[in-house]
Amino acid sequence: MSGDVRVRPATVDDAARIAELSGVLGYPSDAAALGARLARLLARDGELLLVAEDDGGRIVGWTYAAERETIESPARCELLGLVVDASARRRGIARRLVGAVERWAADRGLDRVVVRSNVVRPESHPFYQGIGYARVKTQHTYEKRTS
Repeated sequence: MSGDVRVRPATVDDAARIAELSGVLGYPSDAAALGARLARLLARDGELLLVAEDDGGRIVGWTYAAERETIESPARCELLGLVVDASARRRGIARRLVGAVERWAADRGLDRVVVRSNVVRPESHPFYQGIGYARVKTQHTYEKRTS
């Protein structure tokens, strides 16, 4: 399945490849700008960024999660990003990355993981349902630039 893949915490040195894979998600990012964000994110408690490396040391996927507590909801883990390179899909890598997020959440005492999946990614919906996630809401996202 994916025995040739190692999941590990990301480092700032991974920024260029993370930026490249972010483009796969439809979020193109400059590697230098992403590297600066990455340095800030990695310094925060309650944030997790993992990468999956193949046996050649090439990053083939990443996931990003964070602990969130809001006024209306108790603390939970939000899986905020997950991507696997097209050449490495269907090998259990995404499942391993999500499993690592779930273990991290449990270790922090968080009793649930929430993930949002864009409607333009219909292939991701059966994936999440297949690993035990239930659809609980459909919503729209709005954005307004402030400058």
